[in-house]
Amino acid sequence: MQIIAFISGKGGVGKTTLAANIAVALAQRRKKVLLIDLDPQNAQRFHLSMDPDEIAGLVREGIASTSVFDSPFNVSFIPFGRVTEAELEDFEAQLKLNPQWVADGVRSLGQYVYDFVVLDTPPGPSVYLQQALTAAHRALVVLLADAASFATIEKISSLVEEHTAGRDDFQGMHFLINQMPINSKLGHQVRSALYANYASQLVPASIHRDSRVSQALAFERPVLQYEPGCKASLDIQYVADWIINSTEQ
Repeated sequence: MQIIAFISGKGGVGKTTLAANIAVALAQRRKKVLLIDLDPQNAQRFHLSMDPDEIAGLVREGIASTSVFDSPFNVSFIPFGRVTEAELEDFEAQLKLNPQWVADGVRSLGQYVYDFVVLDTPPGPSVYLQQALTAAHRALVVLLADAASFATIEKISSLVEEHTAGRDDFQGMHFLINQMPINSKLGHQVRSALYANYASQLVPASIHRDSRVSQALAFERPVLQYEPGCKASLDIQYVADWIINSTEQ
């Protein structure tokens, strides 16, 4: 079982959408995938066609086989859940007291039940980021090809190092460019800077900007189902293949 944390230094980079679509791409390759939403925004339910009236999720049910929902896209998932402010405060206090809560919960599911567990986290430093990195075997840092994302790299890298220090089973951090514009001088300059400074940590594909991604979300479907032949879908499939190949190696 490979646990992958999707993280970012800033919001608005499309991390949640990317986590859902890559999970679907892994499932299309006959991998058993569980996606756990560690973001209080509780947005993964929109990507995986969950009943909008459902309030259950991670906060109330925890990480257990009984808290797992099945999506129409062959991805199992645990939503964050709809909670009150008081419930959220109590949950975060619990996570601070037990940094291994997510790791222990995932282990309780069994080593061979899932091939991949995808953890979606809120942007920036948080107790959820700490939990995800404590559990993960690798981290995928989602970036835009812009100066604001580039400026977050040092901070997010230090957080990854802090929360994975001393772990022999952590396989490293990689940067994944999302919404790469086709015609943007600044975008290509930023990507060149990433290659120059972080070539060994850069995922060897970028997810191109594609209007079909947002259109798919409007229909509560992954873009891989909505338009499997579009540029973004092909990019996502390439990244899924890279994840599988690098895991097997």
